Amino acid sequence: MIALEPLPGIARRCSGCGATTTAIHDHSPRRIRDLPVFESAVELVVPRLRLACPTCGPRLEHLDWLDPHARITRRLAESVARLCAVTSLLHAARWFGLNWKTVKQIDFRHLERALGPVDLSGVTVIAMDEFAIQKGHRYATVVVEPERKRVLWVGRGRARADVRPFFELLGPEGCQRLRAVAMDMNTAYDLEVKQHCPTAAVVYDLFHVVAKYGRETEAIAPQRTKGRPLLSCDASQRRATFQRGMSAGAS
Repeated sequence: MIALEPLPGIARRCSGCGATTTAIHDHSPRRIRDLPVFESAVELVVPRLRLACPTCGPRLEHLDWLDPHARITRRLAESVARLCAVTSLLHAARWFGLNWKTVKQIDFRHLERALGPVDLSGVTVIAMDEFAIQKGHRYATVVVEPERKRVLWVGRGRARADVRPFFELLGPEGCQRLRAVAMDMNTAYDLEVKQHCPTAAVVYDLFHVVAKYGRETEAIAPQRTKGRPLLSCDASQRRATFQRGMSAGAS
């Protein structure tokens, strides 16, 4: 543990407007994690100053190496983000001795800065699908652009209200621009697309169409074969039935 002390009488920069001032409103100690030294964890005790900014009022001092309200230094966050790019969040958390939720937030903020907001201009065809995220039938929805092979949006749930934020993000002009939407036979997806994109063609994927056809065929098969002998699943009985049929045809 390393305790830091502020230098007296120097000008400090406001985190709000960027102006400099020497007036300090108050301060409180904060424990901040930093990069480890060899295999030893390093924790800094930082006197976090609130400046008496003449423009903004009481505001935190701007520090180049520490984000406002952060509990880890920027260089530690950058190291965590680099490790998350090649391994899982859990392994990165164990390596640095951090809570996995903290690592998740670091990785999320890093991806936001690196990727920026998604560009939805020019999107004319999308595909929607659901995937399981946890045990107990908990699902999320992903929206992709097949033509450019990129993910446009991911959200929890698969109900109409869960996927509505994507169409709100797309906006009226973007919804009008959509020509086709590929999906499984999810009624919620279908209804939401027809509400926001009435001119877009709904295309059901082949797997679910074939699966539905198979289920419907199995449902009507007992009615069509009523009164007819059904073949057993036993191979010897099937061969015997076939041979009897061949003999009857020859006679």
